[in-house]
This record gives sequence, structure tokens and C-alpha cells, in this order.
Amino acid sequence: MAKGRLSGLRRWALVLVWIVLGALTIAGFFIAAFFGAFSPIEVGDPGAVILLVPILTGFLLGILLTDEEIVVAAGAGVLTAVLSIAFVGLFLMSPVLAGVARATQPFAAFLSSRIVLSTIVLFPLVVVGSVIGRGIGDLFLPSPRVKQQLEEIREETRRWHEALDRLEHRSRDEVQLPEPKPPEQRKG
Repeated sequence: MAKGRLSGLRRWALVLVWIVLGALTIAGFFIAAFFGAFSPIEVGDPGAVILLVPILTGFLLGILLTDEEIVVAAGAGVLTAVLSIAFVGLFLMSPVLAGVARATQPFAAFLSSRIVLSTIVLFPLVVVGSVIGRGIGDLFLPSPRVKQQLEEIREETRRWHEALDRLEHRSRDEVQLPEPKPPEQRKG
């Protein structure tokens, strides 16, 4: 009982690690692309980075979660998006939190507009990427649970075919078909 509970906790801890790492990746690249003047690294095309990194990170998250249900992958995508938006907001508020700048009304308007834009861009891309990644991961990398279910279905199908073959052979033996008449005895 304790081993099963520990395994479940380990599984959920691993899911949370993937979510946090995905959110950090998305937020880091989004900040570097969207706020290029504040970033120490330079990205090539910011539009491509803003669109591709959330989709690819969500896709990888979905592939990593092939052992879980599709609802878990979608929930992980939602949580990753929310956490990455929180990281972007934390980055934007960092001057105020560090005491370097004051929170003014224009700053609050700038902050809220950027967070809303980040939400509109990141949320659907990450969630769709994680669901697509989960579906493709299931197609090419099925989990042991899915493999076991498929094997059980194959075995049951095999037993049904054997039973149908036995029924078919028995019915052929029980029913005596009349011998066909020679061609000259047939009426034309």
C-alpha cells in the first residue's frame, strides 16, 4: 500500500517537474523575444520564437506525459501556461519588487497590457501543443498501460476467432449437404 502511494507521489512530482521546467523555458524564450531590449541573449526572429517555443514545449510536455491520461496532459498544458505567464509577470514586476522603480499608473497600464498579451499568445499555444504531443506520443510511443490493453484486446479477439472457427466447422459437419446432380440429370 505504501509503495503504491510512494509511486503515485513520485509520478505526480515528476509531472510537476516537467511543468515547471516547461514554464521556465517558455517564459525565458518569450521574455528574450518579446522584451529584446531587456534580454541578455539575442534571439533571431522574435515572432518565430514567440510562436514556436510554446507549441514545441507543449508538444514535448505532451510526449513526456504519454503514460498519463489526455486530461492530465491538457491540465499540465494549462498549468504550464499559467506558470509561464506568472514568470513573465514576475519579470515585468522585478524592478518594483527590487525597489529600483516605483509602481506608477503608466507602469501598471504597461504591465497589465503586456501580461494580457502574453496570456493571449501563450495560453492556447501551450495547451494545444501539449494535447497534440500527447496524441502523437500515444501513437508512436504508447505507454506500458496502453500496450497491455492492446495485448489483452488482441488475445480476446484471437479467442473469439478460434470459437467462431470451431462453430463453423461443427455446423459444416452437422449439416449434410445433398450431393450435386450430374449435368445430364439437371433440368434445363
